[in-house]
Amino acid sequence: MRQKHWIVLLLVLLATVVPLTQAQDEMMTHVCDSTLVTLLLVAEHDYGYLSSRMGTEMEVPAIELGEYKPLIDSISAMMQTMEGDDAMGSMSEDEMKAHDAMLAEMMSMDAMSAIAAYMQSMNMAMDDMAEPLKPGHLPDEDPVCAQVRADVQQFILAHILTDMQMMGEGM
Repeated sequence: MRQKHWIVLLLVLLATVVPLTQAQDEMMTHVCDSTLVTLLLVAEHDYGYLSSRMGTEMEVPAIELGEYKPLIDSISAMMQTMEGDDAMGSMSEDEMKAHDAMLAEMMSMDAMSAIAAYMQSMNMAMDDMAEPLKPGHLPDEDPVCAQVRADVQQFILAHILTDMQMMGEGM
């Protein structure tokens, strides 16, 4: 009988400890490199990358921002304040919908496909000899940092291509 009590106690203990460990992992701050943090700075400054993801399922994991933290926090606060304003300039509702649709499409593509789609939409030839560049992974990089790096690179590329395409279409 005592053995059953120990097993039950062990199971209760495990059921309590595992969720706590998972929650601690989710709250962990990941230390990445300064290049990634600079990419985050540019993406937030130009496109509201961090502030647009806060409180959503796409929220960026906790990244140590180092000396950039006060600057990024300031930009994020400014972007959140401007969120209610007409942040997209003088775009009509239809233009905003078109922009968002193009952006979603570009975000779903890899870099080469997104650039090729842009070039085709602008009736420009894509050099068939273009060789895809290797991703900028660091040795022993935290997998969370690698994922954020890939996402922010795609985010910036998609925004730039969408903006260029919208300007090319006269919107």
